Amino acid sequence: MIDFREVKLEDKPLVDSLICASGCHGADYSFANLYIWRHTYKPLINFINNRIVIYMPHSGGLYAFPKGDGPLKETIELMREDAHERGHKFEMRGLTPMILDELKEIYGDSFSIKEDRDNADYVYKTEKLCELRGRHLSSKRNHIKHFERNGDWYFKRITSDNLKEARDFVNTFYNEKDDPELEDESVAINEMFDNFDALEFYAGILYQSDKPVAFSAGTRLDEITFDTHFEKALPTVEAAYTMINREFARMIRELLPDIQYFNREEDMGIEGLRRAKESYRPDILLMKYTVTEK
Repeated sequence: MIDFREVKLEDKPLVDSLICASGCHGADYSFANLYIWRHTYKPLINFINNRIVIYMPHSGGLYAFPKGDGPLKETIELMREDAHERGHKFEMRGLTPMILDELKEIYGDSFSIKEDRDNADYVYKTEKLCELRGRHLSSKRNHIKHFERNGDWYFKRITSDNLKEARDFVNTFYNEKDDPELEDESVAINEMFDNFDALEFYAGILYQSDKPVAFSAGTRLDEITFDTHFEKALPTVEAAYTMINREFARMIRELLPDIQYFNREEDMGIEGLRRAKESYRPDILLMKYTVTEK
């Protein structure tokens, strides 16, 4: 049986190197996500054959695809053996199309495959989010005009020196929502604040009439992709979400000019969130799959 343990902050350099060595991956493989959501999903990890093995006992005994560049089949066989010793079938989640093809080359049709649309990542070109050009995004440009007409505004980068501004805004946001379903997210976002520099977060806050109205934060996912982890705006402020989306993308473009894409993560099957993400016309809908041994 594999000797799994909890995720530690000092695992970040190794996890980052193994994930980057694997090529195409979704936002669920980000170390920041793995760490800040650990209280909710309780992932356990080990490092085998220069690959990261993730086990999620509180999610039905699921495994994640073992990212890295070591021998794949040998690693998967150890994971299958571990699942059997724990008394259940071997099941992996979060496979992208590229990973699925890699698995099929080794195992053929030994696994049943299930498309996981609710967890597909929405990926957009940086230029699209920054400039909002074209007929299909005319409504977004109109939203921004409405926002600009409703008061003077400015956007500010958040660093560890002024983190309290963002933390206060976010905590106010959750307190006003008073939604038990957001409790796990509130824990995750405060984990982000507590480990802001160590997790290498970038963040920004939007002001209108000198009052904070929206916040966004994310991390670099790989050499050319940025992952937007959080985006929060006051529901009473017209077009605040549209504006924070554009201004945050522009900030990242300036700070990290090599970033070509923004991964804005999944919609979780929430109808309103799906409409919002689709309205930006994603350049890539990075599908995810779950596979189970037959």
